[in-house]
Amino acid sequence: MSFPNGRVTLAFMNFEIDHNLTLTGADFAAREAYAFYADQLLGYGPELRQLFEAAEKAPTCGMIAANCAILHMAFEGLEGWDLAAPYLSNMRAQVSLMTEREQMFCAGVEAWAQKDWQDALNKFATYAENWPHDLVAIKWGQYHAFNLGDQAALLHFGELALKASPGKPYVHGLIAFGLEQNHFIKEAEHHAMKAAEIAIDDAWAHHAVAHVMEATGRPEEGARWLAHCDHIWDQKGTFIREHNWWHAGLFQLAIGDHARAMEIFDEKLWGEWPEFPQEQIGAASMLWRMELHGIDVGDRWTPVATKAKERVEDRLLPFHDLHYLFALTRGGHEAESKELRNAIAHKASNCCAQSAPAWQAAALPAADGIIAFAQGDYNVAASHLMKASQTLEKIGGSHAQRGIFADTVKVAQKNLQQRIVS
Repeated sequence: MSFPNGRVTLAFMNFEIDHNLTLTGADFAAREAYAFYADQLLGYGPELRQLFEAAEKAPTCGMIAANCAILHMAFEGLEGWDLAAPYLSNMRAQVSLMTEREQMFCAGVEAWAQKDWQDALNKFATYAENWPHDLVAIKWGQYHAFNLGDQAALLHFGELALKASPGKPYVHGLIAFGLEQNHFIKEAEHHAMKAAEIAIDDAWAHHAVAHVMEATGRPEEGARWLAHCDHIWDQKGTFIREHNWWHAGLFQLAIGDHARAMEIFDEKLWGEWPEFPQEQIGAASMLWRMELHGIDVGDRWTPVATKAKERVEDRLLPFHDLHYLFALTRGGHEAESKELRNAIAHKASNCCAQSAPAWQAAALPAADGIIAFAQGDYNVAASHLMKASQTLEKIGGSHAQRGIFADTVKVAQKNLQQRIVS
């Protein structure tokens, strides 16, 4: 396997000119700010917040307001909706003045604001069919497809992007991850490596290669690949930097270098932005895995569980809730653990038909399995987690992320067998 020495390229500085993706109510400075935002979004740059400054200077541009609202909601914490509210109001005030394209984009944002994830996905999918050159919409469409466990949609967005914009920076990374999640492993590796050749800073492509290596059982090669890329992540946003280090930690566990996995946790996965839900679930996921490998993690659950306590009422994404629940149980917060489990049960009993597979068939039995495992009731834990496994993809997350549940079943069954023998 050869590692590319590609060039860093800005993707979108010709965002409007090439494809007539106009921005109603935007002057030249606002258009440049939006182009910069698009490049930062696709490249996982650290300067997305500059769009908020642009919104203040361009109050008549509803598309900038819409994307500011998105950035707050994509934080994936309930407080994001409060912060998004003024931007949503501004977007709504401008909608009647927008083009048909912009109105369709804002319809997707409106569905998102109502927490109707499926409707948001449907609207972004319709938009992408009509305007596939808009990689901002493609990226947010893939975001919803991922959270809903809709692998076919995840890939379709990538296919649309590749057909409309072949060779552009970040496009091959978009399709690579969709291919891997649909088990087209060889094709995924091809496009991910091509993405890194076009723009070596494509951290999402680095991530796609990591998934390929994990899926094909190549941890040593995966560790080498990420070590080749990791210097780039210091120039990226928190999510992709920490998530790629999470993959690096998984490879170290697979190799058996437990000390290095612990170093990665301490230095890269916890403490930069503890309020960020993705940091919380990434940390919980890694601690969970380390314990399954027999590693004593000391008191590292304590700060993670403390932050998880603040998420008991969020009820946004079942994948997140299950990680908060495990952190609470391992952190000794019995009351909050019970509260969250009951909240998941209430959500499962009152959700719509579309989300029933995620909450009723997967999240609730998984929650009961998690609690039973933490309490050492391995028979009950394995039973509930195996029941959840039939529809587990509906909770969102990647194959690699959801693998923790199957690993927990294996450890529960092993521990149960050891008890029987002894």
